[in-house]
Amino acid sequence: MDRVKTRKAKTRLDKIIGNNIRIERELRNITRDEFAGVAELTVSHLGLIERGARGATSVTIEKVVAAFGITIDSLFAERSKNMSPMKKSKIPKDVYGEKIATLITPLSEPELELIVNIIKDVIAMRTAMPKNVDKSEKETPENKKRRQSTVSK
Repeated sequence: MDRVKTRKAKTRLDKIIGNNIRIERELRNITRDEFAGVAELTVSHLGLIERGARGATSVTIEKVVAAFGITIDSLFAERSKNMSPMKKSKIPKDVYGEKIATLITPLSEPELELIVNIIKDVIAMRTAMPKNVDKSEKETPENKKRRQSTVSK
């Protein structure tokens, strides 16, 4: 990997960018090692940026944006550190919306329509599932017959 010049983090923006890189990486359940390889950065350089000890250069930002498939402006928005799944076991729903928005950005209109239909199908299946059936149990024809036979007895 090329040796990249680094600079000490001096601004609040450097800390925001580092925090957002960490949040994006953790939302995708990617280790620092894995992401460093994909983004063509060293693990130690990535760690320094995420912790706010070093500022990200424009070259580094370009690599990060390309690796995540996100827009540059998403790295500049101030987000709470609580959005990180490593810091908080339950992720707020708005984080899922952000994650979905990031993932669907490059999709075409027909692909987006397909995603919308899949989400609608999942919601319909969820609301159609009987209340007395354990949701972890798959609704197979055998399970349905067994459930109906116990109800009719």
